[in-house]
Amino acid sequence: MTNAIQKLRSNFAKRLIEALAHTGLDDSPTTLARYFNLHSDGDVISMHGARRWLLGESIPTQAHLHALAKMLGVSSAWLLLGQGAMLELTDTSTDDRTSERDFLLAYQSLSGPEREVVCNLMRMLLRGVRRTA
Repeated sequence: MTNAIQKLRSNFAKRLIEALAHTGLDDSPTTLARYFNLHSDGDVISMHGARRWLLGESIPTQAHLHALAKMLGVSSAWLLLGQGAMLELTDTSTDDRTSERDFLLAYQSLSGPEREVVCNLMRMLLRGVRRTA
């Protein structure tokens, strides 16, 4: 196993423990497995699997990662890679329009110059809103 993979697993475990603490849960494999199995949509994990996540010995599958992030109220990208904000934005949309969360995730995936373009566009739009208000 390469150092990069071990580092990825270790950092994931640290963020998982941080997310559990933020949720008010202790970082025991029993607690994690029980909480996951009660709150996931049919996906289950064993206590041994939860232990391996917490010790940085393995990383969850993509389906488990998304279920885990959703139940802990954190971003999947943050949980796995440490990218972006820890906490998910609440989705306030009630129709098929893109949610605030989707916009934030898209923004976070942009390069520095691309983010600057978006920020400048937002500034211009806000100036226009202030003039009409």
